[in-house]
Amino acid sequence: MAKELKRASLVRRLCAYAIDYLIVVILVSLISAPFIDAKKIDKLQNESTEVIEKYQKGEITPDEYLERYSSVYYSLSRSTGVMTFITIIIYIVYFVVFQLYNKGQTFGKKLMKIKVVALDGDLSMNQMIFRAFIVNMILLNIINFALITFAPKGIYTGVSATLSMIQYIIMFISVILATTKEGRTIHDRIAHTRVVSAK
Repeated sequence: MAKELKRASLVRRLCAYAIDYLIVVILVSLISAPFIDAKKIDKLQNESTEVIEKYQKGEITPDEYLERYSSVYYSLSRSTGVMTFITIIIYIVYFVVFQLYNKGQTFGKKLMKIKVVALDGDLSMNQMIFRAFIVNMILLNIINFALITFAPKGIYTGVSATLSMIQYIIMFISVILATTKEGRTIHDRIAHTRVVSAK
């Protein structure tokens, strides 16, 4: 049955993702607000901007830039660790549990009239977990949170940069795959799912 359904277009998938991302950002911001030091985060963000500007103006060397920026970035990441943890929880609840029990649709997918379906049979919790761990970067966020909590600055900044690169590569490949005839991205192939137009 799922194979007879029309493939969802890349534009509709991207629009749905943007809507869902906005919803998640708002939820995370509201829930984490009481637990973070906004003034400290603003100060660190300003320091980060200042370091970048000084480097662009040639006031500091590349080595000084890397040292100072990685230090600020590490401090900022530790200061927003609770936000990372809340993000992981919200992602699991929204993209795994809610989407599964809403027949393969998030609010974004519902607005764009698309849905996730299994290649064979009904969607399972395992399929939604595999999808979310990849497309919504839950696995990378979990690794990142563990690094923020336990790893020293040197290890954190290096691994975090690598994880970000992996994230962008996965997203790029998924966008390319979404334009093919099957329209099945990396997470679709791993989870044995498709995103199709919802009737």
